[in-house]
Amino acid sequence: MQVPSQVPVMILPNATLFPQMTLPLRIFEPRYRQMLKDVLEGDRMFAVALRKAKARGETPSSIGGLGLVSAAVEHPDGTSHLVLHGLSRVEFLGPVRRKPYRVEAIRALAAPPPEPETATRLARKVRALVRRRVKQGFDLGLPTATDPQKATQFEQMQKLANLSLRRFAEHMATVKSPEHLADLVASTLVGDPYDRQLLLATPQVETRLQFLLQFLLAEAESEPPIE
Repeated sequence: MQVPSQVPVMILPNATLFPQMTLPLRIFEPRYRQMLKDVLEGDRMFAVALRKAKARGETPSSIGGLGLVSAAVEHPDGTSHLVLHGLSRVEFLGPVRRKPYRVEAIRALAAPPPEPETATRLARKVRALVRRRVKQGFDLGLPTATDPQKATQFEQMQKLANLSLRRFAEHMATVKSPEHLADLVASTLVGDPYDRQLLLATPQVETRLQFLLQFLLAEAESEPPIE
C-alpha cells in the first residue's frame, strides 16, 4: 500500500501504533469526529502520534504510526469507536495545517535489513524473557477484597489476565520475523508510553531488540539476564 505524502494526525498522551498491530480508539472530540468523517470518505488512513514530553501544547513526537481504519461504529451521540490497523512507521516533516484538525507531511520509515545471526540471537532472548514472564504470571495489582462478590470478580480478572498472557505467548511462537516480534512484544508488554515511543522511533531491528530486552529485564526486577 502506498504511503500518502500527508495525513491527518491524532495526538494522544499515551498511545503508540506499531506496524501490523491494532489500536482501538474512541473518537469524541468534535475535531476528531470531523477527521474521522473525512478519513472514511477518503483513503481511511490517519496517523497516531504520542504527545511530545514537556512540550507546549499538542506537539507530536517526530515519529508516529500510520494506520488504516479497519472498522468504525458511530453512536447516536456522535461519538465513534474504531479499530486502527498499523501500516508503517512514519516521520512527521511538518504541519500542512492545524485546523480543524492537524494534517502533517510524512515519509515512511523502513527498517534496514538486519544482520540475520544477530537479530535471531536477540529475538531468542526476547522470547525467553516473555516465556519467563508467562510462567511467573501477570499480577494486576488488585486490592484485597473483603466482599466475597468482589473477591470472586478480582480472582476472575486475574485468571483472565494470565490466560491472555498465555495466549499471547502462543501467538508469539508463530511469529518468525525478528522485526515483527519486536513490534508485537513492544506494543503488548511494554507499559511505559515513552519506552514504547523509543522502540517505535528505532527503525534498526537489532537496536530495537536490544532496547526491548532492557525494558523487559527492568520489569523482571532482579531476574538475571539470559545468556
